[in-house]
Amino acid sequence: MIETKILGAAVGIQRGDVIDKTESTSLPPSNSAVIVGKFKRGRMDKPFRVTANNYQALLGHDPSNDSYNTVEDTLKQGVSEVWVQRVGSSGK
Repeated sequence: MIETKILGAAVGIQRGDVIDKTESTSLPPSNSAVIVGKFKRGRMDKPFRVTANNYQALLGHDPSNDSYNTVEDTLKQGVSEVWVQRVGSSGK
């Protein structure tokens, strides 16, 4: 048996998939985010809030750290606050 979307003259089953364009993969706008990562500074006992004004001071400026860059990029995208759960040191 041949299974294809374009059967032509061959014997088999032809199917036509339905494309549903009613759903979207874009996320609704948010004012806060949660990020778990390793940073130079910050609490380790519970999550804490950082904003665009204080994230460098609270996390320790570390542009080579992926976790730090994620926080920075999130804030640059317009999220007003990020809740950070520090799980260790970035090692620098």
